[in-house]
Amino acid sequence: MFDTPAGTPATPPADEPKGLLDKLGAALPVALTAVATAFAGLSTTELQRSMYWKSQAAQDQSKAANQWGLFGFKRSRALEMEVAAARGRSDSGYLRFRFDLPTGAPAEQQEAVRWLNGDGPPRTELPPPDNADLAQLVKDIRDRKPEADLAARAARVPLPAITTAIDGAEEFIARTTDVEWDAVMKAARAVARKDVEAAGRAAPADAVDPAKKARADAAQGLLYALEERRYRAEGALNNALGYLYEARVRWSAAESDKHRKKSETFFYAMLAAQVGATVSALGLARKHKSLLWTVAGLAGVVSVAIGAYVYLT
Repeated sequence: MFDTPAGTPATPPADEPKGLLDKLGAALPVALTAVATAFAGLSTTELQRSMYWKSQAAQDQSKAANQWGLFGFKRSRALEMEVAAARGRSDSGYLRFRFDLPTGAPAEQQEAVRWLNGDGPPRTELPPPDNADLAQLVKDIRDRKPEADLAARAARVPLPAITTAIDGAEEFIARTTDVEWDAVMKAARAVARKDVEAAGRAAPADAVDPAKKARADAAQGLLYALEERRYRAEGALNNALGYLYEARVRWSAAESDKHRKKSETFFYAMLAAQVGATVSALGLARKHKSLLWTVAGLAGVVSVAIGAYVYLT
């Protein structure tokens, strides 16, 4: 209807509206890059959790070693007491000697006399764990089952069950050895001391009474024999507690392996997302002949290549 004046530039044609697929294609590299970043963060988090539980396993391993060190020390002391008891019997001329059980004496003193005469301390074991899987795990550790079997069993045991069992065992040992047995041992030493001191001489020139000396040596031998049995009993309790700590070591190691495998899986997912972002960026660069998308695609190729190289080497 109206002619365009000469020299006036023509109006460029309007861009065709983009479809849904075109819009998604343009956003895909950015979205995949964000997903890859998220997977990288999750992989790092799981790796840190794996390292945390591995450090916990190392701490519990140290505690187990402490208990087994106490077990070895007490077994060594038991052997020393066994030798001392044998020496006491030999010095007494192998006198058959027993302490008299006093009538109307305090309960601790009566118990001490029974222990000195060979009836104590009582055979004592740690209370069994309430959790059946934990009890089986401890048994498997004692039986030296394969590592794979121990890890599978430990993964089925809840951590609170192990912690409760360890706390209960610690309390049981403290109550039994440091309170109940210690009181009886003090009474036993007091009972044996009477016969040992009865053989004493008032002056260096006084003659030694052979009967009193034999009785004193025999009493001292019975006391050493009691000390031997006590050390062996306490050592057995420390040994059993060490296996409970070892069970928690296995649980922590299994938990560490679980998080390490999760970290590895997230790492593979991150690589897949990076590959997707790189391919889509290269596709956009080819379609739009854009230098920016070309640089982004090449950067993605380089990052994927570096990640693959690090993983393979």
